[in-house]
Amino acid sequence: MKKIALVLFSVIIFTSCEKEGQVTIKNSDIPLISKVLINGKTYMEYTYNEANLVTEEKSKFRYTIHSYNDINLLLRSDFFWDMSLASSNGSVIEAAMNRKEWVNPFNTPLSFSHSLKYKSNGELLRKSFFSPSDSKSQYNEYTYENNRISRQTMYWHNAISCYIDYEYDKRGNLIKESKYHVSAGGSVELSTTTEYEFDDMHNPYLAFKCLLSPGRYTNPNNITKETYTLHFEVDKWIQKVQVTINTYEYNSKGYPTKVNGEVEYIYKQ
Repeated sequence: MKKIALVLFSVIIFTSCEKEGQVTIKNSDIPLISKVLINGKTYMEYTYNEANLVTEEKSKFRYTIHSYNDINLLLRSDFFWDMSLASSNGSVIEAAMNRKEWVNPFNTPLSFSHSLKYKSNGELLRKSFFSPSDSKSQYNEYTYENNRISRQTMYWHNAISCYIDYEYDKRGNLIKESKYHVSAGGSVELSTTTEYEFDDMHNPYLAFKCLLSPGRYTNPNNITKETYTLHFEVDKWIQKVQVTINTYEYNSKGYPTKVNGEVEYIYKQ
């Protein structure tokens, strides 16, 4: 009897340990993009963890690494950018454009990071930003409706600087975002709006929904038209309404393989 009890106890312990070590797989029904090519040349590469969550975004000019907790919530993202592209010196920009080695944490200093804080129900509460060169307080807070982010409010020095309202269609696509500027005196002015139209095919970037950025990473479908409108006075040579049209080629599963004839998605095997 003691031997039977010992065997049963061992089985229970083994099963418990096995369950604790299990990885919850995300995006099992979405093909993962491994590379993005532009005119046949590699422009972007993505790396994923065991749970199919994106951990690295790699390109010639920027690199991002994402960290998650044990229930697959994004905790932190670190961004490394080639800041020489923002230089006012033409020769510096030219040298950056001609660089051979891609940006990585070993050849480029950290540009900034953000960390995320969640409510008990898993909704994103706050995203706090940190920069080695800037100690000023910057953070965003989030409001939800129908399990989707409906407003993102940006704070600078603990005061609201602007906010973005998000509107969705019945399928969950972001169809409109409206950005409002908030002055130091508290007055609110509409700054820009962006409206979107979609196809009825699958969006592979939905696999990035864990990054909690409304739009491209949360839309079930692909953007076919984007209308960006400025609601403030600008120089006469600047168009206040700017329209972008996207066309796609799809594979047999309904996922895009090419965008506008020059951007190509290579999926992980």
